[in-house]
Amino acid sequence: MKGFVGAFQLNNNGFSINNLNFSGLLNKGAFFTNDCFALFNVDKQASVYTSISATIKYAGWVRLDNITEITTKLALNPETPTDEIVIEAYLKWGKNCVTHFIGDFSFVIFDETAKKLFLAKDQIGIRPLFYIEYKGILIFSTHIPLIKDILPEQPVISELYVSYELRNLIPPIESTFFSDIYRLEPAHYIIVSADGHLEKECYWTLAPIELPEFTDDEDYYELIRQTLKEAISCRAKHKQQIGCQLSGGLDSSAITVLLSRLLPKQQLHTYSFILDDETRPYSNNGLDERRTQEEIIRYAGLIPENHHFITKFHYKDAFEELDTRNAVMGGVASNDSYWQDTLFKQAGESEKVEVMFSGFPGDEGISASAYNYFHEYLYTKDWRGIFTYLSKFRIKGLYRIFNYLRYSMIGTTSPSFNAIQKERNLLQSGSSFSKVQPYIPFEFYTSFKEWLKNRMLATHIPLRVESELLYANQYNIEMVYPLADIRLLQLVYSLPVRLFAPIPLTRALFRNTCRGILPENVRQQSKRNGAKTLAFIDYILAIRKKELENYQIKNTLNLLVSEKDYLKRKFSNTMVKIKRLNMIKEIDYLIEQNLKHK
Repeated sequence: MKGFVGAFQLNNNGFSINNLNFSGLLNKGAFFTNDCFALFNVDKQASVYTSISATIKYAGWVRLDNITEITTKLALNPETPTDEIVIEAYLKWGKNCVTHFIGDFSFVIFDETAKKLFLAKDQIGIRPLFYIEYKGILIFSTHIPLIKDILPEQPVISELYVSYELRNLIPPIESTFFSDIYRLEPAHYIIVSADGHLEKECYWTLAPIELPEFTDDEDYYELIRQTLKEAISCRAKHKQQIGCQLSGGLDSSAITVLLSRLLPKQQLHTYSFILDDETRPYSNNGLDERRTQEEIIRYAGLIPENHHFITKFHYKDAFEELDTRNAVMGGVASNDSYWQDTLFKQAGESEKVEVMFSGFPGDEGISASAYNYFHEYLYTKDWRGIFTYLSKFRIKGLYRIFNYLRYSMIGTTSPSFNAIQKERNLLQSGSSFSKVQPYIPFEFYTSFKEWLKNRMLATHIPLRVESELLYANQYNIEMVYPLADIRLLQLVYSLPVRLFAPIPLTRALFRNTCRGILPENVRQQSKRNGAKTLAFIDYILAIRKKELENYQIKNTLNLLVSEKDYLKRKFSNTMVKIKRLNMIKEIDYLIEQNLKHK
């Protein structure tokens, strides 16, 4: 398992870092001073890294994709270990070192001489990093459970955070299940000075880059292809056994094919969730994407035996699942990706996979449907673009322009959202948290570029990838997301908007990019077949309902709607009703587990 945990004394108020519980970490790679600082690297094969000057102490969970560029700037050997590169970059550029890094990273640097602490996180928020200020001490870690273990007492549960989950809303990105444990936001760093002053800054945001003005759109597609290939290649470098989640969609299929052209075939394993004879009767349409998955395996010339099907979870029951979620995520977690745990377990234990590729978050960026690309024409008053748009879409185009004007007045693209949320709301009626609204769901953006930027940097993305990474980390697997590569995001964000026009099919930008990558029947396939990423989700929901049937809700925090009141509601979707009923009991169980005193 990779990651780190540590503590930094902010003030001398009588409580020192020696009062923290480090007993479970003393056999790990560590640096410890009695006066102000402790740092433990939880990777058994790594230790806290000390610079040549011996004044810098470092631990990190880092993968850099532009090592050649950075080592050239630093006059280092390209084979220099990543940890040393990070330290040398910090010594040369200070806090601005992060602006030179492309990759996934969270790390901590302690300057022992200046007694200054530097914590940093990558631009998209792939690698986790949490912190809490406790009695004059800053405790930080890549894992919330490690913070819980170190603290002398159980941290206080955030009722506000729980209320977001109960209302089916994504909480603010910095918040967690515990009131005083915070998540360092993507593209941020923290500097803590010797006097205990804490400074947090954002160092990056998505901005357009200068691109050539090609007369032939195919040149843009080729530029995207080359950037995509590089994003995949750098993440596969130096790995022997590589896995890829193959759902059968465009994103994961394209990544699988491109990996097949980079690697010896025996090194690549693919994983898919499918239905079997037991789970198919529970599915409302009995569909999975096995046919497309197998088509990709044939087209890429991969070894059929290296394509692995996941048909069930490995948990013996709902309570083992919940205990695992608590052990990995530390309690209730928005976008908890426990549903990937079985896939990681098989890949890590059976195939010894070192790195797992995912097609997420393609839908949020390069393969977005982008029906609303014409918003940019209206926003910039590009009359020629508007005329071209109307000539292509005619009556549908006029209707969409009408909706643009309507949505701009009401501020949302989903007027029915409140009704849906009312149906799914698990928060007790009359709760003081019921009126807290951190954002406008499905907010309307007058500019397509602004919509695309907010979609690419949406809050749910770092929450989900962070969770997947932590589950994979149990089995020493590194999760990678080439479609979240900031070079690719910057490129796509800077393209002429006409390339997003959904002609003849939606997701046109990615479909056109995938010419020569995907077989034509897959490249042009419809995405409205009703198949689900977790094919057997309906089976899982039904089984969990039975397993939780006798669980008695405690509702200690007095936040949950009663099961009796919940069952009185009318639902448009039976499976949503079951899912939300299960969630009442799951959240209650996790709350109870975290209310226990040490």
